[in-house]
Amino acid sequence: MDMPNDWIQRTFEPILSTPAPQLQLFPIWLILGSRQIGKSSLLRRLCLKDRQYINLDDLEIRRRANEDPEYFIQQYQGPLLIDEIQYAPQLLSPLKRRADENPNQAGLIWLTGSQNFKVMEGVKESLAGRVAILNLSGLSDEEKLMPQLLSAQYFEHLLESGFPKLFGVKDQYARDLYLSSYVQTYIERDIRELLRIEKRREFEIFVKVCALRTGQVINYDDMARDTGVAPSTVKEWLRLLEDSFLIRLVTPYFTNRTKRLTKAPKLYFLDAGLAAYLSGWKESESARLGPMGGALFETHILSNILKYFRHRAREVNVSFWRTRDGDEIDFLLEYAGKVRPIEVKMGTPRQKELLTLDKIREEHWLGGVVISLAANQLENFMPNWKMGHPYFLPEILHCDKLTKRT
Repeated sequence: MDMPNDWIQRTFEPILSTPAPQLQLFPIWLILGSRQIGKSSLLRRLCLKDRQYINLDDLEIRRRANEDPEYFIQQYQGPLLIDEIQYAPQLLSPLKRRADENPNQAGLIWLTGSQNFKVMEGVKESLAGRVAILNLSGLSDEEKLMPQLLSAQYFEHLLESGFPKLFGVKDQYARDLYLSSYVQTYIERDIRELLRIEKRREFEIFVKVCALRTGQVINYDDMARDTGVAPSTVKEWLRLLEDSFLIRLVTPYFTNRTKRLTKAPKLYFLDAGLAAYLSGWKESESARLGPMGGALFETHILSNILKYFRHRAREVNVSFWRTRDGDEIDFLLEYAGKVRPIEVKMGTPRQKELLTLDKIREEHWLGGVVISLAANQLENFMPNWKMGHPYFLPEILHCDKLTKRT
């Protein structure tokens, strides 16, 4: 496979090529992420000359790997890159032995996977303590080198999605065909067929129901009614979509972490462009001005927050704050022992829409940030809150003071 000449630099690249200190303890690196977001292209770009490549999407190679995994691995002596490991989980045992023979060789084996549920079953059994688990998502605004855009321009970019093949594609019909094909080939094949989901029509409806509810607190009964399945099935299918890296469930914030597990989460698609397509919003102005405009913008910001951390092999916990009276903070980011409140607004919020953080903040909370398309200048908006355009997202997450890029 030839590498593209117009390569988009990924923030993940230095983590793997250096490699980062947090990867030095692991002979196996597993890179997880949804289909078509650039896992194979990135890894092959980094190791094209010194690593043997095994593509399990190839049916003949997959057959040989599953029939005799021990013999199959013996044919490859050098560092390996194995693509889509979920199709041959039997390889994990011989890979474990290879890693145990070379415990100090960091990154001896690179694996990719597109379904967390299939891969992690074998990883937990065979590779515990030997594998670093990393997550790669689609292109971030940071990787696209996004300029500061007006609202209409920003939504045109949002509808491009994070799929590398759609970067810079402005034609709506081309985007629609690509995303339609993606839904039919990967969502249906990799999830429905692989897991033997028999209710095909109901599952197709369910995926669209999820897209229409991005940014909302989950009501399992409502989703079950709209889909035509039981609430227990809704919970199971939500887990499958999350394990397939299509959605993220964000739990409410409580100091008592047990409560976070028992309260209803918010549902977010991990790609706002895909959510917009599935919801029927295919034109930028109608998407921005329609009833889902705010939810799509909030979804896009969460996706970029997660990409910022994941593509640097760093962990972040994202939750939301909501009281019985309806007071809310969109996101609380917990990282490096601190909590950063984030409020997402397309326009300039009124002061009464923002909580007074001094009344609720804990000792380890940082100052809050309002991410807004209307933030034309960076200044104090009200006590404990600062305004920032999404273009400044890396700076917002990294430090308290927002400084303009040069």
